[in-house]
Amino acid sequence: MPGSRFSFNTPLCFRSLAAVAILLILPTTFAQQPPPPPGAYDAAPYLGQVRNTYVYGDIWERPGLSLRDRSMITVAVNQALYATNELRLHMGRALDNGVTQTELSEIIAHVLWYAGFPTGVNAARVAAEVFAERGLPDTPPGASSRQPPVDPELEFPGAFPQTPYLRDLLNQVVYAETWKRSELSPRDRSMITVAVGTALYASSEVRHHVGRALDNGVTQAEIAEIITHVAFYSGFPTAVNAARVAAEVFEARGLPLAAGRFPGAPYLDELITGLVYGETWTREQLSARDRSLATIAVTLAGYQSDQLRVHLRRGLDNGLTTQEIAELIAQVTLYSGFPSGVNGSRIFAEVLQERGMPLPD
Repeated sequence: MPGSRFSFNTPLCFRSLAAVAILLILPTTFAQQPPPPPGAYDAAPYLGQVRNTYVYGDIWERPGLSLRDRSMITVAVNQALYATNELRLHMGRALDNGVTQTELSEIIAHVLWYAGFPTGVNAARVAAEVFAERGLPDTPPGASSRQPPVDPELEFPGAFPQTPYLRDLLNQVVYAETWKRSELSPRDRSMITVAVGTALYASSEVRHHVGRALDNGVTQAEIAEIITHVAFYSGFPTAVNAARVAAEVFEARGLPLAAGRFPGAPYLDELITGLVYGETWTREQLSARDRSLATIAVTLAGYQSDQLRVHLRRGLDNGLTTQEIAELIAQVTLYSGFPSGVNGSRIFAEVLQERGMPLPD
């Protein structure tokens, strides 16, 4: 893992040679690293270090996906998360990395079916601003309007009998129309759909679309790389969940599985061991107890049940009391909604039961 390679006790001559070597390799190693937005990391300098070292110095440089592919999935994920500032940055970066204006337009239209129309409307507004800044036409060349299929073959004819209109949208609009549009290849559509499903912690969608991606020519290694890439945009819990689901799909298809905790995305193991637990959790600026508080809050709000269970256990091990965790659940519920709070309370009760601990008063 990238880290502190030289200590301040290293002889001066050796550190000087190292500095010269680093300067010599910087133009090639970090040629693709864009400058951060002005002031973006002034209030969180360690975050800026993670960005430079891991996101752009490592993940974006890995050979498992092309820069074009990484840009496509990053735009898709930022649209799905309504991350407007990052979306604007990565739309520009996507154009620089070979994604066409027409393809960007089509990504927006594709993703809205999986992340909702508000994300599509927001992304279309951002795209219009990016296109105008670059002097591109308002309507991307080659982008077509709707061409509803006549008497389409239904991919899921028996789906959702209780909501027939949803069944018709799924079959006639999403699959028979959107997935058939020529502006993006089936492979590209599969990649961005797996990425969005990962970011949204949508296990059933990840399961279906990992299988569909394999059928559409996305390799097992590329799926693993998509999941790892998305970890830095939607959080490691989403990637851990997707890696678990992907491993189950790979195993069901008789594909070889890598060793380690995350055979669906093996590089996650190194990142979590190094960056997450070996580096970030051990920083002295927050105690382990406080880090547990923050992590429980985030996984509770994100309805990330498996990771919430892991960190409730870790929180107890790090000195949180049952009363403090119960109070945390109540506090977060007011900001994330009662469904997440009820889910968190249920999982916490199960953790206490497995440990033989009494419920809080």
